[in-house]
Amino acid sequence: MATAQDIIQAALEELGVYAPGETMTNADASRGLWVLNAMLDSWSNESLFCYAIKETSFPLVVGQQQYTIGPGGQINATRPLRVIEGPGAAYITDQNNNIYPVGVIPQDQWNLIGLRTNTSDIPDTMFYDPQFPLGIINIFPVPLMTYTFTFDAYLQLSDFTGLTTALTLPPGYQDAIQHNLAIRLKPFFRDAQIDPLIVELASQTKAAIKRNNLRTNVAVYDAEMISRATPTYNIYRDRTGS
Repeated sequence: MATAQDIIQAALEELGVYAPGETMTNADASRGLWVLNAMLDSWSNESLFCYAIKETSFPLVVGQQQYTIGPGGQINATRPLRVIEGPGAAYITDQNNNIYPVGVIPQDQWNLIGLRTNTSDIPDTMFYDPQFPLGIINIFPVPLMTYTFTFDAYLQLSDFTGLTTALTLPPGYQDAIQHNLAIRLKPFFRDAQIDPLIVELASQTKAAIKRNNLRTNVAVYDAEMISRATPTYNIYRDRTGS
């Protein structure tokens, strides 16, 4: 498995800064690692670069509505850049392992809740406020019982902690990282030359990852908006009814 140093070396060879097999200087390796991690940090903000959905669980406290999340927060986990919204994006589990769905809503819908101090045995709504450095998870109604709360968020790409850190990403990422890193490193090396083929490969490999990570969005509607007296039209069967 390639290491950070291998990827940086290959990117600099693509720029003509080093010949194949020539050893990088410590300064160039250090700069390459910094640019590499900055690029991965930026890519984490693009949801289609996140190859998986991460589930995070934490215990609900009776009478508590807000929970901070992030390193050192009440939920000591990675601060989510963005949580998945909509039905099925979160749920609670009771002591008998029964699961109850929780809807995840955006800010505008949270603002419509008139009395957020209402209590209930089964909370059914979550709103995530991505404050920094700690995000804030809001639960409604305020729980009167203990549960395990679980929600989904986009998985963030991990930094390389050092030059010897191995790449641990799915197939396709190494190629995209190498070619795009070459472009990112060009401003730091005045005599470097970027072959148009490298630019094309950087675009193609990045697009291939996004196509592979594309997720289907299923449209949903409130059943109360549809008249129950008249059956709906089924486009697949070309008739009304199921």
